[in-house]
Amino acid sequence: MILKEGISIEKLSWHQKILLKKELKAKCQFFQQLGYSSVNEAELMNYLVGYRWKKNTPQSLKACREDILHIEPNEFFDYQQLKAQTSSLKINDWHDLEDLF
Repeated sequence: MILKEGISIEKLSWHQKILLKKELKAKCQFFQQLGYSSVNEAELMNYLVGYRWKKNTPQSLKACREDILHIEPNEFFDYQQLKAQTSSLKINDWHDLEDLF
């Protein structure tokens, strides 16, 4: 199964999402063990397809799985920080500032 470059989460088939779910769940559990309780599978998937795989999409499902397992917390949170900095929301619009700390 080859993934196309610049793929979005909406373009992943339900089958591809199911096949990647195990690795996403494992990575979320790993983050939670490190104390990052707010990370969920949807945020990780958005990070992957919206940032990490945007220009360099893995060419197979196996490569996608391996890449998910190699995500480091600092990579994910750098993306979250970049997303927050480029967001059009003002600081008063944030409902839960705890997620930022």
